[in-house]
Amino acid sequence: MSSRKSAVSNAGPLIHLSKAHLLDLIKGYNTMIPSAVKIEVVDKGKEKGFGDALIVEQAIEEGLLKVIDIKADKRFVKTSNIAGLHKAEMLVVYYAYKHDVLAFLDDEAARVFARELGITVRGSLGLLVEGVKEGRVSYSEGLRGLDNLAEIMYLNSNVYRLTLKMLEKVK
Repeated sequence: MSSRKSAVSNAGPLIHLSKAHLLDLIKGYNTMIPSAVKIEVVDKGKEKGFGDALIVEQAIEEGLLKVIDIKADKRFVKTSNIAGLHKAEMLVVYYAYKHDVLAFLDDEAARVFARELGITVRGSLGLLVEGVKEGRVSYSEGLRGLDNLAEIMYLNSNVYRLTLKMLEKVK
């Protein structure tokens, strides 16, 4: 059995990291994705001609990501609907809660909901900082990755500056 930490990922981090050529940042984890995330990212992404769909599909084929079926109980589904989570986000949070694993989430509402349940959350930016800290990505690659992510996903100037400071601190 691997000594890597386990995690479950939503679509956002997979899409963002793939588009920024940073998907390897999840190699430090045994990462699972709900089948709903695979459908959203790979199946629908390929239908729309998105290149990141092929990158994520390859990661699944290579075993970097493991697709799993998750069934949440009705009470959890109802509560997450009230919180405004989409189905895939809800399944990620449910799995992370039930199995005490890290959740890869970029959506703020899902992150808040997960944290309220005591789940450790990591987003695309956190994975980037962690990659630089652990030496899996050089500082200059981290800066380039931050700029790539800023072009792909919405980052307000405060979040960008905070991430830049964190990268400088861990280099």
